[in-house]
Amino acid sequence: MDVKIEKESYSSSLGMQVAHVNFAVKYRHGIFGNAEVLARAMESFRGTERAWGEKVGLKILEMGIDRNHVHMVFQWGPATAISKVMQLLKGRCSYEVLREFPKLRTRWFWGGHMWSPAYHFLSTGTGDVKHALSYVKEQGAPRVPKEVAGQSKIDSFGA
Repeated sequence: MDVKIEKESYSSSLGMQVAHVNFAVKYRHGIFGNAEVLARAMESFRGTERAWGEKVGLKILEMGIDRNHVHMVFQWGPATAISKVMQLLKGRCSYEVLREFPKLRTRWFWGGHMWSPAYHFLSTGTGDVKHALSYVKEQGAPRVPKEVAGQSKIDSFGA
């Protein structure tokens, strides 16, 4: 793991607040199958980190995007609610992606909402952070099917 996670010093506190979140595109449309949309979304999330990092202590530690949902591990400051961080991330991304790709708005997101309003989060301790980072990093990667012990393969028939 090459991500450095440390306690942060804030104006009147010292600590570490890390969460693994995931959130889905509205109606689970697979818009991130398009490489340009995927790249724009990732840049938007990084832009939010740059713009709000100092103000809310936001650091994106790992990000993985699959065809229709996002997984992210981030750290943020104690003066900001996780709902505010999610609003910043999802709001900016939606605005920028739909502005750059207006056909998405007319085809699927005519109400102007790209994200499902829900999100899932787990606060993580230092032990769980390593697992969460590894899991998130694998999002969107090609999956290799696992072999089941004793299971015959299709190519073993008729040989």
